[in-house]
Amino acid sequence: MNRDFFWSLFIFFVILSAFFFVHYLYLVKNGFDETNYLYALSILVPASLVTGYIFLYLLFEKHHRQTRRLEHLVREVLHEINLPLSTIEANCEMLAKRVKDEKNLKRLGRIEGASKRLQKLYRELAYDIKKEIAPIERERFDLAQLLHERVAQFRELKRNPIEIEARSLVVEADRIGLEQVLDNILENAFKYSCALSVVKVSLEDDILHIRDYGIGMDENEILHIYERYYQSDRSAEGEGIGLSIVKRYCDDEKIGLKIVSRKGEGTDVSLDFSARRLADV
Repeated sequence: MNRDFFWSLFIFFVILSAFFFVHYLYLVKNGFDETNYLYALSILVPASLVTGYIFLYLLFEKHHRQTRRLEHLVREVLHEINLPLSTIEANCEMLAKRVKDEKNLKRLGRIEGASKRLQKLYRELAYDIKKEIAPIERERFDLAQLLHERVAQFRELKRNPIEIEARSLVVEADRIGLEQVLDNILENAFKYSCALSVVKVSLEDDILHIRDYGIGMDENEILHIYERYYQSDRSAEGEGIGLSIVKRYCDDEKIGLKIVSRKGEGTDVSLDFSARRLADV
């Protein structure tokens, strides 16, 4: 692409220089007066614009064509990846109902866990790719309702107990991305807490708090939490990309993000939706 660009730019400037040289010769031959200058310029400017348009079209058409092909390929690949993942999940559920042997049940559990992890990575990958292909449209929705939906989803997994208190707050934001953000924060709260430790979710005065009482972090760890692939606890399952995704989303959506944590006491993640808040409807 760079090589084609520079060669096209060079040829365009050669042709443009030739136009101006012809313009100069015309003025030398016919005299440098206002009428001759404007007459020559009236021919030179349209000719230059047409030439520039043709070169830009030829230069970028190949790139646009490759982008369209890549977009088509990505959509097909995403669709094809989703099918086997759904098949694995469905068959694991069927086998779990029939298998009674404890050893095989544990094996099925590991397969199901790996499948769910792949599905999560697939959703995140699909979202990121679609976001690069085309801008994600913002939606109007009740944040409190979305919170209850995500909490209900996690309660089905029978993880930590969750307490939620959320007043209605209508916002305009990228809903799919926000679901991903909430899931990442809640998963971190569960991951770094013991199974019986409560996770509190509260929404009031445009501020969302997700609070856990787990292992917490010291000041040095907090300095690195937004770095991609960083994990404060290497023994915990995960890829270390959750909070980097949260930070990027909040920056894009102009949502205030603040994390307060103390070692051995837990972590409080707060999101300020003041910039995304709509008038009550």
